[in-house]
Amino acid sequence: MKISNIEVYLVRVPFRSPFRFGDTLLSDMEAVIVRLDDQEGRSGWGEVFPGNLPVLTAEWSSGVFHAHKDCIIPALGANISIDSGDHLAEQLQKIQGNQHAKGVLDMAFWDLHSKRLGKPLHEAIGGKRKEIELGLVFDRYDDINPFIDDLKQAVSEGYKRISLKIRPGWELSMLRIARAELPMVMMQCDVEGALCMEKHSEILYRFDDFFPSLLEQPLSTSEYVGHAMLQDGMRSRIGLDESITSLHQAQIALDLQSEQKSFTFCLKPGNVGGLTEAMQIHGACAASNVACYAGCECATSIGYRFAAALASLPQFTLPADYVRPEEILGVDFGVPLVSELKEDGDNKQRRVCQLWTEPGIGFEPDRELIEKHAVQRFSYS
Repeated sequence: MKISNIEVYLVRVPFRSPFRFGDTLLSDMEAVIVRLDDQEGRSGWGEVFPGNLPVLTAEWSSGVFHAHKDCIIPALGANISIDSGDHLAEQLQKIQGNQHAKGVLDMAFWDLHSKRLGKPLHEAIGGKRKEIELGLVFDRYDDINPFIDDLKQAVSEGYKRISLKIRPGWELSMLRIARAELPMVMMQCDVEGALCMEKHSEILYRFDDFFPSLLEQPLSTSEYVGHAMLQDGMRSRIGLDESITSLHQAQIALDLQSEQKSFTFCLKPGNVGGLTEAMQIHGACAASNVACYAGCECATSIGYRFAAALASLPQFTLPADYVRPEEILGVDFGVPLVSELKEDGDNKQRRVCQLWTEPGIGFEPDRELIEKHAVQRFSYS
């Protein structure tokens, strides 16, 4: 496929209220958006938000933008042609790391490729589901009472997985209250790699007292052996998020897990370098019978479509993170996926999103609005 033009935007999107990213409160989101045009006039779009600063990963949005301008796009050379996701990865092999930078280009390719096929993105990557089940993420509150009220509201709305961010001073006492109020809810704890075995062993093993469905990323990203040791000594299942940014890292984790209790992987399209790498990790998980779920820190409707597409793959058996841009963002560049309450048998309810039937990500982003909020941009023809 010949690429006639590439546009890269660094956009600044205001939050409706301060948004916590790691331990930092942000008033706006800086994201990178890429558009690929083919010679027939079709466009493919991608979006990543690694963060305004290198807090949760070594990348950040401004750095991703400049990586594209100075390294990624020049590495593709003149007369750019992309035949497949694997072909794109081969062309970028000499660029080390920079998973979000590579990932947003890979996403734009897959949107364009699926539009050329005339298929929705989730079908183009092999997804089998027509709908995905949803979970919500809750960060630290200033007051425990509205926090508990919001948890109860989420459960009443059919969200089956509740993820709680663990912060200093917002851990065991919070969990004690939350579990007492909601004893039967699928409640997972996201530590974001903030603890270590030597200093925090007492706290780590006490998470078992609250029966979390998943203890996500309790140790730092490189602690594969530590996570395996912790998994052997805990009843709770360990989930890996920031530790999994490539197929190679996924294979390390799969080799270290015990036969009795496997890890669970949280896969985010940006973190792992795009859909191509995510699908390879999914294949390795399927071979090892490891469950996955689709994660998403924050995104406009462009970026969220890629997480939703991933969630349609067979091994993604846990509810996907759900992002409600109309509640979080001051502006959106596309069409949000709308959740709905679905009635199952035995009067059980669950919150789902119906996946789209239009080609690619299902809509053409508002280019004028993107350009309005772009703080930097460049094009390459």
